[in-house]
Amino acid sequence: MSEIKREARVGEFEVIDHGVEHAQYFQGCGCSYTRFDNVTTGCGNSAAEAFDDALDSIAQGGVDVGAIEASEDGKLFTSEKAQSATVEAAHPGSNECEDCELYYYVSVRWNEAKGGAK
Repeated sequence: MSEIKREARVGEFEVIDHGVEHAQYFQGCGCSYTRFDNVTTGCGNSAAEAFDDALDSIAQGGVDVGAIEASEDGKLFTSEKAQSATVEAAHPGSNECEDCELYYYVSVRWNEAKGGAK
């Protein structure tokens, strides 16, 4: 018997810019005491890279992230400004350190759209 695969869509969401943190000290991001059921955190060398990582993680779960990409937050995090918000800019010389473990973090809290896929 074959399983029918349904792709969900993101409904309500919020994007959280955590900035640059050390991997060992980043406290994470959760959904407790919020109106959201899901959270995904991405990391990278820039805000744009971290945002893209978070969206990719959501999409790998079979969820359409088009609503996030088309939003003002989505456009902000793919802008030139987000691409220049880097670990190196926040901590000059960090790229020279082999084991410094500094990353830019961006989280997306989200709910599945009512009615599922369309």
